[in-house]
Amino acid sequence: MSILDRYISSSILRTSLATLGICTLLVVAVEMFSSMNNYVTNALPFTDILYLAVLGLPEYLMMCASISFLFGTTFFLSQLESSNEMIMFLNAGLGYRRICRPIVLMILVVTILAFVFSQTIMIDAGVEHDRLSVEYFGQTSTQDSSDISVASIDGSYVVDSAYFSQDLGRLFDVTLVTRDEEGHIGGRTYASYADWSQEEGFWHLHDGLSHVVVDGIVVSSYFDELPATFMDMPPQMFTNKARDISTMDNGSALEYLERVRQVDVDLWYQAATEYVSRLFSPFSIFVLVTIALLMNYRFKKNIFLFSLIQSLCTSVVYYVVQMLTSIMCEQGIMHPAFSVIIPVVTVLVLSLAIRLIGRTHG
Repeated sequence: MSILDRYISSSILRTSLATLGICTLLVVAVEMFSSMNNYVTNALPFTDILYLAVLGLPEYLMMCASISFLFGTTFFLSQLESSNEMIMFLNAGLGYRRICRPIVLMILVVTILAFVFSQTIMIDAGVEHDRLSVEYFGQTSTQDSSDISVASIDGSYVVDSAYFSQDLGRLFDVTLVTRDEEGHIGGRTYASYADWSQEEGFWHLHDGLSHVVVDGIVVSSYFDELPATFMDMPPQMFTNKARDISTMDNGSALEYLERVRQVDVDLWYQAATEYVSRLFSPFSIFVLVTIALLMNYRFKKNIFLFSLIQSLCTSVVYYVVQMLTSIMCEQGIMHPAFSVIIPVVTVLVLSLAIRLIGRTHG
């Protein structure tokens, strides 16, 4: 890496990370203040309060990252113009593209790291934060669910349950309907409850009645325990966690979307839009920094102020368009992928237009 590349990268990183730290601490302070009533009411020890704040840090970091790197890039490029360093670079035969190259490479690395971070540490910390909030504040578990109906991917069986307990890992009042290869009902089984076997990878039905069609005759029998070896859907498919797709791992999320699309298309649009938004949210760092690179910095006065204003205004357009397209995608007006594509295309076109206008009238 050349001296110029190190200078550009380190300058932007220092400013961006400092901004990220300040913004994250402000968000933590606001969150702790808003939860102060819960802390006092439940007499929560300071160590537990601090631990909850630490668990919330990954989400707050991702929340502030894009704006922080936008500010860091805008600050650096505006300083080049205001201090006439840009003229020095141009006289040395270094064009604007040469200056942008290390910035783009650095932001690509940051974006990839943010993506990995959001899919691992942030999700794990968020799940643990929700679990402890339920434990400390006595809230109803958001992962318990009632009136559940889930079908297998191949349509060979349908499971209906009155209630699922996350703590017990148990389904209550279970009705299992199986179908043969021709789509005819092959049997119907009722069980008082069902437990998941992690070692075996399927459910065990308990205390129930089974009706099986054999050569056109219905054979009924009572049982204390019945291993349902074909019923291999994991407990995550029966919890509210499955409905909050932002906290699911990618494998479970894709499996959930595939099942939901066969059962409820409207719910699929909502879940798929949320999943696409979660998956591509780290790339907003790259998008906003690209906006900063495409902006016009040739102002006669107050270069940093006007540069920051135009960057922030364009980023506001990005988030507003993203919000509108997400709403339309959730309603099934367009494919969920457009909730990411349309905002990016919009702000890139807007940024290029602003830069061209600045060249024309600069």
